[in-house]
Amino acid sequence: MELADLRDRFPAFDGLLVQITGLLTRRRVVLAASDRVLSLAWWEQGEQRIITTDLPPDLCQGGVPLQREVLAEMVADLLIEQDIPSVSVELDLLLPLPSCDWRLLEGAAGFDDATSLRTLAPEMTWPLQWQKSYVALTALNDRDMAMVVGADRLILQAWIDTVALADLNLCQAEWLLVTAWRALHALNASLEGEWVWLIESERIWRLVLLCEGLPELDVVLQATQLPSVRDEVLFLLDAWDQKQRQAGARRSWWITAGPSWKGRWAEGHGAGLHGPLVSDGEMSLLQLALKAPPAESKP
Repeated sequence: MELADLRDRFPAFDGLLVQITGLLTRRRVVLAASDRVLSLAWWEQGEQRIITTDLPPDLCQGGVPLQREVLAEMVADLLIEQDIPSVSVELDLLLPLPSCDWRLLEGAAGFDDATSLRTLAPEMTWPLQWQKSYVALTALNDRDMAMVVGADRLILQAWIDTVALADLNLCQAEWLLVTAWRALHALNASLEGEWVWLIESERIWRLVLLCEGLPELDVVLQATQLPSVRDEVLFLLDAWDQKQRQAGARRSWWITAGPSWKGRWAEGHGAGLHGPLVSDGEMSLLQLALKAPPAESKP
């Protein structure tokens, strides 16, 4: 008996076949959350889909899931609404902005991996404690440097527990900012020279100054509206130039912001900013991160 005949004679078989197919088809899903919004992204027939939902107050605070069971139920319900079986999901978790820190470590020839880094425990000038944090290290051998990303173990475990409560297979966890940084590299070749990367997330702005592709300065801004944001950025860049004893440095500008900011930075982006405006809010931070190539290793 052919498959078509089975479907005609037993209509319930058609629904069962759909369920079985869903179970066998592995689907990469990206989960990103903040204190206010939960987002899921996946690819369907070659097209990217993103859904978001507002989070109730006190569900997630400072990047930490406070009510894991409730958050897990929300994730599971969103997948059900999209007809995505949980058993088919291969989940990539993008950790919230407040949950991690990063540093460039110079003279890192002796640091081959995170274990050796934790053993030697160099001074990193960050709030994390070596024995209570998870660290991921990317060696930059051509520059005798390393990129170090750290997260509090309890915060990371809280997210791992949340994913487990949602009955999902966690394949990878990476900091949202690092994933977006990798995407920026992919979209702009080697990121030569200096780049001003301005990031807006939930009305908070962040300045990351990239020098030859590496983050040399990372500051959360006080200002929230134009032109105050621009004024604060120029003040910080001027202070940086004085520290580096340079003047009139030419920089490329990349604005990563929510939809309401698209195209707004161009207003007032004059010659005094010493460089081209490459992107003016065409993508949010999550949209940018989703363009990142696969990570070479899993944190």
